[in-house]
Amino acid sequence: MKSGGWRLAATIVLRVVVTLLFVPAILAKLRHPAEWGQLFATWGYPAWGPLVVSGAEILALLALWIPRLAAPAIGVLMLTLIGATATWLVHGPQSTAAYPGAILVLVLLLAWTDATARWRAS
Repeated sequence: MKSGGWRLAATIVLRVVVTLLFVPAILAKLRHPAEWGQLFATWGYPAWGPLVVSGAEILALLALWIPRLAAPAIGVLMLTLIGATATWLVHGPQSTAAYPGAILVLVLLLAWTDATARWRAS
């Protein structure tokens, strides 16, 4: 496989993995909005935060599959993951920060492979 071929394959695999890893967190917030709203409020965020965050995540995950929108989508996903990781680290349990932190690493890797694939294609 040529260098550009493996980058494209890696980008697709990373998009699939990132999308699938977001599903449980989004579903949890959407299935139990009152509980998550209360949790967000105890952290100092607005109670409507879980719905807005889930909506942003869903839109970003959809945009991730549209080449022209992939870069801004990656940015939105990174922001939500940084926020989630930092929130769990500050408010605990700290071990819960590992999940969004690991996804953040994958999104950073996706940003790199996606940018490299686009750079090589031009």
